[in-house]
Amino acid sequence: MPLKDSLLALLVAFLWGAQVTAVKIGGAELPPILMVAMRYAIMALFLLPLLKRVKREQLASVALIATITGTLHFGLLYCGIARVDASTSAIIYQLAAPFTLVLAFALLGEVLKLRLLAGILLAFAGVLVLLATPSAGGTFIGMLLVALAALAFAAGSVLTKRLGPLDPLALSAWTAVIAAPQLLLWSFVQEGEQWTRVYTASAQAWWAVLYTALSGGLLGFGLWFWLLGRNSMQQLSPYLLLVPVFAIAVSQVMLAEGFSQRLVIGAVLTLSGVALCQLRLPAKFSLKAANKGQGVADEPR
Repeated sequence: MPLKDSLLALLVAFLWGAQVTAVKIGGAELPPILMVAMRYAIMALFLLPLLKRVKREQLASVALIATITGTLHFGLLYCGIARVDASTSAIIYQLAAPFTLVLAFALLGEVLKLRLLAGILLAFAGVLVLLATPSAGGTFIGMLLVALAALAFAAGSVLTKRLGPLDPLALSAWTAVIAAPQLLLWSFVQEGEQWTRVYTASAQAWWAVLYTALSGGLLGFGLWFWLLGRNSMQQLSPYLLLVPVFAIAVSQVMLAEGFSQRLVIGAVLTLSGVALCQLRLPAKFSLKAANKGQGVADEPR
C-alpha cells in the first residue's frame, strides 16, 4: 500500500473518530435527531448530481437501504451519543463488525470460522463490561441506543450486499436525500421545542454540525471510496480499528472525559474482538503455517 494511501487512510480514521466528539458537542445544544437531519440536508446539496447514477429498478432497494443506514442508524446513534460519553459510545459502536458477521451468516449463508466466533464473543464481552456498570458520564439507555445503531448499520451493510451491486457514491447521495426529510419528520414528532434550540445554539454547535457533514461525511467517505478503488479491503480494514482510538483520544483532549478501569477493560476486550473479526492473515503466511502443520518443508527463497 503506497505511503500516500496509508496517510490518507489515517486521515479518514481521524476524521471519523473526531466525529464522535463533534456529535457530542453539537448534541449538547441541538436536538440530536434534528442535528443529523441537518447533516444530511447539507450533504444532499453537494451530492445531488450523483442521484442519476442509480437505475430506476434499483430505487426500491436504495430507499430501503437509505432508511436503515441513514435514518434509523444515524438517528439511533446521535440519540445514544447524546446520553453517553464519547469514549464509551465509540467502543460500543464497534459492535457493528461482529453484528455484520452474524447477520451475514444468518441471511447470506456466509461461514463463521472459529477465529471469527472468538472475535464476536470477545467483542460482546467487552461491551457487556461497559453495560454492566454504567459510568456517571452515560446511561444504560444511551449505550443500548448506540448498540442498536451498530446493529442497524450491520443490517444495512448486509442488505447492500444482498440487493447490490450498487454505486457507492450514488447510494450516499440517495441516502442523504431520503434520510433528511425522514429525520425531520422524526424530530418533529419526538423532539420538543427543537427550533427554539436551533435559534439559541452557539457558533460552536453549528461548527460541529458542519464538521459532521463536510469533514466526517463528504470528505471522509469520499476519500474512503477513493482508497477502496486503489486498495483491497484487507489492506484498509486495519485502519478502521484506529477510528475508536482517535475517537477516545479526541474526546479526552476536547471533553476531558477521563479514563476508568471499566472503560480500559471494555475497550481492550472489544477492540481485540473486532481485530479478530476484521484482520486476515496474508495468504502466503497462512499457506506456510498450514504446510508446517502438515510437516511440509518451506521452499527455498
